[in-house]
Amino acid sequence: MRSHLIDRARGIVFARTGAVHIHLAVLLALCFFFQSAAAAANATEATAAATAAAAPARPFKTQGIYVQQYTALKKSKLDHLINNSLEVGVDTMVVDLWWPSAKYKSAIQRIQEHGLRYVPRITMFPDGGTHEQITSKAYWEERWKLAKYALDLGAKDIQLDYIRYSSKNRASPSNALNVREVLRFFKKRVNEHGAQLQIDVFGEVGLAPSMHIGQDISIFAPEIDAVCPMVYPSHYAPYAESSQRPFETVFTSLKGIKRQMGEQQVPVLAYIELFNFRKKMNTVERVKYIRAQLRAVREAQAEGWLAWSAGNHYDLLFEILRQYKDQAAG
Repeated sequence: MRSHLIDRARGIVFARTGAVHIHLAVLLALCFFFQSAAAAANATEATAAATAAAAPARPFKTQGIYVQQYTALKKSKLDHLINNSLEVGVDTMVVDLWWPSAKYKSAIQRIQEHGLRYVPRITMFPDGGTHEQITSKAYWEERWKLAKYALDLGAKDIQLDYIRYSSKNRASPSNALNVREVLRFFKKRVNEHGAQLQIDVFGEVGLAPSMHIGQDISIFAPEIDAVCPMVYPSHYAPYAESSQRPFETVFTSLKGIKRQMGEQQVPVLAYIELFNFRKKMNTVERVKYIRAQLRAVREAQAEGWLAWSAGNHYDLLFEILRQYKDQAAG
């Protein structure tokens, strides 16, 4: 089209009408316009392609790591985690919150300034609660103080761990109902502050509710905004068999979680483990172990994953994400 306009402009130069110069100016202006538009379009496409190539792949809505409070307070360690997370597409840091402090506030601000999502992990009933603790509103209020502190720091999610009875507790259908009241209390307040409530549950609860610890996803789902099942393959009995089949173990639990929620579906953010708790693995075995869990999370159609390393050792995970990119869950 541009060549056609140029040829036409050349022909008009030899016309004898008084409008020659006007027509020529218009046509040449159109030629310039199309050439400029094409150049701009090519530049835009090149910029978009470069941006897409530079951006780390993120096949999940949430990709996160767990961080101890002590780790968060060590600037060099935290910076290492932040820089690597940004490079490989990790977008969330779940950070323990045991006590408020100026150093903690500074660490959280640093995480947020880099565009990472801060999720405080609050241990509700350490090692599982007694009946007296779980039914005590005074106890709830004490834990709420930590949640409120995190919200004031800008948290958009509150994650409650150990939201259960002790495993030594007597089994009863009422246990999950009592825990549900705690969830109702927290969800109402958290939502009123414009944030969402997440809870951690045992991975085995995906297979069936536990009347001992009082965790039942079908009862909990209406009272939460997201669930984080701890689907660690080495934590399922029989341990030797489950840890040798990481994909099947994780996949079965996550599908069970979704099935139990029925029509009240909430996002599932699966906790995966980077070490086999029961067996020492070499690097090659660990890479396969981690990738199998990631594939299970993807194929179970969970919304994301949160990597658990008690000592916050994530270099191998970062390398997997760096090398395999969006095929890390392959």
